[in-house]
Amino acid sequence: MSTSRLHFMGIGGQGISSVAQMSHKRGAIVTGCDQRESATVRALREAGIPVQIGHHADHLDNVDRLVISPAVPALDQHNPELLAARERGVPVINWQELLSELMEGQCLLSVCGVHGKGTTTAMLSLALVDAGLDPTCEIGAVVPRFGANYRLGQSDYFVNEADEFNHNFWHYHPRLAIVTSIEFEHPEFFADYDAFLHAFEHFIRGMDTAGTWSLPPTVIMNADSPGCWELRERLHDWPGQILTYSVGHSARPEVAADLEAWDIKLEGETSFRVKTRVGTTFPEDLVVHLPLPGLYNIENAMAALSAAHLLGVEASTIAQSLGSFAGNRRRFEIRQQGPLTVGEHVVDVMLVDDYAHHPTAITATLEAARQRYPGQRIVAVYQPHMYSRTKTFFNQFLSAFDVADIVIISDIFPARERDTGIIHARELVAGIKQRAAFASGERHVIYGGNTNETARLLAQTLRSGDLAIIMGAGDIYTVTETLLHTPTTLNHTHTTQV
Repeated sequence: MSTSRLHFMGIGGQGISSVAQMSHKRGAIVTGCDQRESATVRALREAGIPVQIGHHADHLDNVDRLVISPAVPALDQHNPELLAARERGVPVINWQELLSELMEGQCLLSVCGVHGKGTTTAMLSLALVDAGLDPTCEIGAVVPRFGANYRLGQSDYFVNEADEFNHNFWHYHPRLAIVTSIEFEHPEFFADYDAFLHAFEHFIRGMDTAGTWSLPPTVIMNADSPGCWELRERLHDWPGQILTYSVGHSARPEVAADLEAWDIKLEGETSFRVKTRVGTTFPEDLVVHLPLPGLYNIENAMAALSAAHLLGVEASTIAQSLGSFAGNRRRFEIRQQGPLTVGEHVVDVMLVDDYAHHPTAITATLEAARQRYPGQRIVAVYQPHMYSRTKTFFNQFLSAFDVADIVIISDIFPARERDTGIIHARELVAGIKQRAAFASGERHVIYGGNTNETARLLAQTLRSGDLAIIMGAGDIYTVTETLLHTPTTLNHTHTTQV
C-alpha cells in the first residue's frame, strides 16, 4: 500500500471517501475526482488529498490503480477515465475491493441490513473505542467524535458498514455480522426479493469460519424483522452461532430473543433496560438512555449492545457510550434549534437533517419525532431517491408521511439513473393528496420543485414552533444549508397559508 498510486473516481461518496483517507493515512499516494464540489470534497482536500472536479483521462497519469464507486459505470460506461484505464491497462477496482485488502488479517465485525447500518456501526465502534479495544472503523457517515467517517486503530478489530447494493458486501468476510433488518431494496439492481435475500445468505456463508479468533463465527440478527427470520431459515446448516435481539415486537413471538429491550420509554426521552438469555447477564437494573429519538434507534442500540456485550465490553461502558452518542451526520441531526432568520422574519424552529429515503425509514423517523416532540407541527421535506425506487415503492411512500402535518416533496434525485419519464415527483404528491387526512385538508402536501425552490417554499411555510425534518439520500441537505447560511435571500411572504 505504501508505494501505491491510487486514483479515486467519484471520491465524494461517503464510503469511497473513507477508504481514500485510510489509504492516504497508510502511505499510499492518493488523488481523486468527482462530478461536483461538496462538503466531503472540501474535507478530503483539507486532509491533504488533491481532488479535481470533472473526469479526464489525464487523471490517470502515473496511476497504479483506478478505484471507483459502483455507481460510476452504472451511470456512464463511456466515462473518459474508465475508457483510458482500459486502454492503458490500468487495473480498475471498486472501493469495496480495496477496503477488503485493508481488512486482511483482522477480526472483522460487519454491520449489514436495510435500515440502521450507519448508526449501528457507529454505536458499536464507539463502544469498542470506549472499552479500550482500539478498533479500525469504516462508517458510511461522519461520526462527530471521530470527525470523519473512519478511524484507524492499532488492534486486530475492524468494524465496517457492509452494503448489499451491487453485492458490495460479498467482498467482506467478517467473523461477526449484524443484520439489522431485511426487506426489499435496490430494485434497480436486484431482480426480486428472492435475489435480495440470496445476497444476504451468500454474504453470511462467506464469513470467516476458519480463523483462530477467540470469538466464534457469529451472526446477530433482529428478531423483529420478518426478513431476518427468512434469512435464518436459509442458514439452518450454517456452522456458526446465531443470536437474536428484540425490542419486544418479535416477528416470531413464540421464540424468545437472546437479548430483549424492556421498560422502553419514548415520550420526552428514549430509554430502555435489557434482559439477556445467553452468556453473561446484562444488569437488568441498568437503564440505557439515548439522545436519539425513536424505537428504531433502540433497535440500532440493541444490535450494537449485543455485539459489544458478546465481545466482553462492560455493560456500564456500553451504556455510557450509547448515552453520549447523538448520532451520525444526517441521522436525525439537529442542525438548528431556536430563532432562525428567513427573509425579514424570525421564527423559532427546529431543523433536522436525516438520511431516510426508504418508506419504512421515513415512517419510523416521523413517528419518532412525533413521540419525542409531542405537540409540535411537523414539516416533512422529502427528496425521492432514484426513479426506479420511487416507482417500485410508490404505494408504500403514499402512507409513509401520515403523521406529518405538512409534506413538501422535491424533485427526484437521479443518483446513478437517468430520467426516462417513468415517474415524476408530482405523481407522488397527487397520490399523497388522496390519503384521508390530506384529502380532508387536515394535513397538506406540496410539490417543492428543485432544491432551491424547495428551500424557498420551506422558508415560506415555516412558523414558530415547527419541527422541520429534511429527508433523503441525495443533495436535499442543501435545503438546510440554504436556510442556515443564506436566510436573507429567502422570501418569507406566504404564497400558500398552511
